[in-house]
Amino acid sequence: MKSNIEGRNVNVHLQSTIRHDGQTADKHELIASGILIEKAGKTYLQFEENTNGQQVRTTVKLDEPDALIMRTGAVQMRLPFTVGEIRPGTYGAGPATFDLLVNTTKLEVMENRFTAHYELHVEDALLGIHEMTIHYTEGK
Repeated sequence: MKSNIEGRNVNVHLQSTIRHDGQTADKHELIASGILIEKAGKTYLQFEENTNGQQVRTTVKLDEPDALIMRTGAVQMRLPFTVGEIRPGTYGAGPATFDLLVNTTKLEVMENRFTAHYELHVEDALLGIHEMTIHYTEGK
């Protein structure tokens, strides 16, 4: 992965579980190479993934109490995380874009690990309960 900003190369291991009412939990796992960047006193993790043959670039602002995930490319997404607050977010793929509400129930930013538990809502409907952990270690 190339970037104009200097950073540390890292190996990224993302694990997520999504629970929908009355259904079996949906688990996802991603392993990617990324870069850890320090900018304006904040730390960002960037990595790319291939989704159905299309590239998606993800940037995670590793900040407690105000973290953020932004995805661009085949998927456009902005999810802000602040425990105890319901924050507006967006999700889009193709021409459709949805306004979301993000209710963060747990947020931990530790050395080499980012954890977020949150509910996603659209209008008055609960889309799912998400648990995500990203581990990152020194890479090549």
